[in-house]
Amino acid sequence: MKRLFLTLLLVPALVACGNKEPIPEKETIPAGKVLTGSIQSTYMGQSMNYSVWLPGNYDESKSYPFLYLLHGAGDDHLSWNSKGAANKMADKYMNEDGVPMIIIMPDAQLTFYVGAFEEYMHKELMPAVEEKYHFNGKRAVAGLSMGGYGTLYNVLKYPQKFTYGYAMSPATDANGSVALIKEQPSTSVFPPITIESGTTDWTIPIAGVREYVAVLKENGIDCTFIERSGGHDWGFWPACLKKALVAVGKTF
Repeated sequence: MKRLFLTLLLVPALVACGNKEPIPEKETIPAGKVLTGSIQSTYMGQSMNYSVWLPGNYDESKSYPFLYLLHGAGDDHLSWNSKGAANKMADKYMNEDGVPMIIIMPDAQLTFYVGAFEEYMHKELMPAVEEKYHFNGKRAVAGLSMGGYGTLYNVLKYPQKFTYGYAMSPATDANGSVALIKEQPSTSVFPPITIESGTTDWTIPIAGVREYVAVLKENGIDCTFIERSGGHDWGFWPACLKKALVAVGKTF
């Protein structure tokens, strides 16, 4: 009788457990779109190409933060996708609860992102794409090698425009950077910067990058330095981009 009584008590609990609604599977965000465009530039005196990645859930009625992703010397606006699979990495980031963003990949030729290109980028490219794809007021910049130089140059010269800078294997110019820092009223205006370089990078040796990082820190810049095994190649940079997407996403 005692056993029967215990059995009757357990039955409702077992039924309740059996009727628990299953946890719905997380909806997969579809792959983003990679588009190309061009702008007739007054500053560059020619038509300038760019690529754009739009998240798979892009909605024209919403506004978004922007990441400007800069290529290295000898590459162009297509290289981050064709060689570094940036679009697939961005798709994966989105499906890991990433922040929806627009990624703009300009073609900078061999300009190092300064001079006429600097004028084009800030006065023609940025206004055009930010209007077209609905800018929400927040932007970051990241890039490799020559594009790493461009990243550092932009966050140090135009700190109020960017929430983060992620420079991968960057070409460096300590004296020029210090001059840019001194142009600002306070180091509080600068966004966080991450610099990541390979210990077997013979194109831009790690020793010089270490010295550059030390100079930034001596001048009050919030700079994180990551050094790890790797060279100056596409075997190194995709892993940098994965971290960059997470880092900039947190500032969006």
